[in-house]
Amino acid sequence: MIQTRNDELRSYQVGPVRAELRELTTSDNREGLLEGTPHLHRRMNLIRIDKAVPGTAQVYVHDLDGIRADAEKQVDAWLPRETVRARLTSGWTPEGIAEYGHTELSVMWFQSPAQDPYAHLATILGPLDWTSLARFVPFED
Repeated sequence: MIQTRNDELRSYQVGPVRAELRELTTSDNREGLLEGTPHLHRRMNLIRIDKAVPGTAQVYVHDLDGIRADAEKQVDAWLPRETVRARLTSGWTPEGIAEYGHTELSVMWFQSPAQDPYAHLATILGPLDWTSLARFVPFED
């Protein structure tokens, strides 16, 4: 896991909002895979994503529609080797919220180990709309 200190947070522009990267993790996308095919691998990842995403508020999976489309047909290309997850926060809060807190969004994608996850995150976040994707998290006492 890659972590940064609070005074070294990376900031990203997400639509009209500035967000700070709080956590970025990478994992081997094929860990535990003993045998199979690229098609089966995509289907297994979809099953994991479908189980995890509904229970996790405000998670955006990059290129999920493309992964779903590939899983519907016979595919010979493996998904990239790494699964990357990033958690971002922002001081922006939706209108009408009187509580103190922040908004949060988690982003997940697949990439090759040679790619820079920070640069790839910037390209993913650029076209997203934070105000429609992020969830409000109230500060706790």
